[in-house]
Amino acid sequence: MNRITTDKLNEGDSFLVLSSAPMLKENNIRLVKEIQRLHYQIIMITFNQPSPILKRTYLKNDVDLEPIIFIDAVSKYALGTLPDDIDRAVFINNPRNLTNLSVAISEMLKEFKDTNTCVILDSISTMLIYLSSDDISKFVHFMTSKMAILGMPGFFVAVENGLNPVLMSHLSTFTDEVIDFTSPADPADD
Repeated sequence: MNRITTDKLNEGDSFLVLSSAPMLKENNIRLVKEIQRLHYQIIMITFNQPSPILKRTYLKNDVDLEPIIFIDAVSKYALGTLPDDIDRAVFINNPRNLTNLSVAISEMLKEFKDTNTCVILDSISTMLIYLSSDDISKFVHFMTSKMAILGMPGFFVAVENGLNPVLMSHLSTFTDEVIDFTSPADPADD
């Protein structure tokens, strides 16, 4: 595993995090714990799981919820209304609406501009259900550019073999480093 260091986060680098499909949930937890170990707040953009489910998963795995704010692109779309658990979360009406998502992200980035905060987008692969590869490429380029200007690090999680080669090439180009989480965690990393 490529170890995430404070130096890399302080530089505002962006990372493409590759996971195997069966390990996606475990690697999400692994990534969050690694970032929290470095005392960073997290803006979690969730396409893969609704934020109330992610919160329960994190609590079961001893992840501190206090430094995590969610931008939830799936709950309201799936339920047709806001979920009961809306604490520390912003909800997007439709995961296809990149304009609303971009506005929510921009507001959060401004709010946390001068803090140790990073962004995690929980699944590029799940975004493909709702959006074209071209739209995802444009969106990730927008995100990596905006975060680089603000000096804020970002992590874009994807299933290793779940992306077409052109999208994978774009994501590799837009990000500063690829982190391979396709193998099980090394106990030395915990």
